[in-house]
Amino acid sequence: MGNIGNRYLQGEPILPYQNVIIEPGTDVFFDLTFLDHTLTLVTPTSITIEIDDITNSIVMNGPTALNSGGSQAAPFIYSAFASAMTLQVSASVWQASYPYEGSQKCQIVLTFTAIDTVTGQPFTKRTVLAVLQQVGVATVSGQ
Repeated sequence: MGNIGNRYLQGEPILPYQNVIIEPGTDVFFDLTFLDHTLTLVTPTSITIEIDDITNSIVMNGPTALNSGGSQAAPFIYSAFASAMTLQVSASVWQASYPYEGSQKCQIVLTFTAIDTVTGQPFTKRTVLAVLQQVGVATVSGQ
């Protein structure tokens, strides 16, 4: 019964990535783990983030190369590169492209390069971390 739910009943597919609903003014946190092809932890040598509004085909942020030493400034807050780390994407990124639509789907794509533990050669992996449904919050004033 785990597959039964509103998305499933409406005929939408079960997704191979996280599907998250966020409201305006919300920071989003991602717990990241970096692995090579043997599932061994590796420390990335470079990380790039891109955030897209996939409802309207608009790039919202990026691609942005992250600093290996870490950052405590918006829009991306994270520690120095490590095999496991947390990425905080600040609320300033999650601005609706067309607020009158009420919601939009956004994807966050991470690309990283690391050294393979078997071959000793660099490799690059690109993945969709999540698809986020950004929803508007109705207010009495309409603001």
